[in-house]
Amino acid sequence: MISTGHIVIIALLVWVAFYTISYGVWTWRKDNRLGAIMIFLVAVLTVVLPVYILIFREV
Repeated sequence: MISTGHIVIIALLVWVAFYTISYGVWTWRKDNRLGAIMIFLVAVLTVVLPVYILIFREV
């Protein structure tokens, strides 16, 4: 069961990921492709790992 606290945490994580992705897009446009790909990877991991821990590994 997802509580209100989980929803708030997930919303904050999505906000951070959105900000990070916008920086990745800016980096991509500056022709730093490898840097942009790594930034996108960080953005995805910022959301996926904590959500996995919150939802699927709840103790």
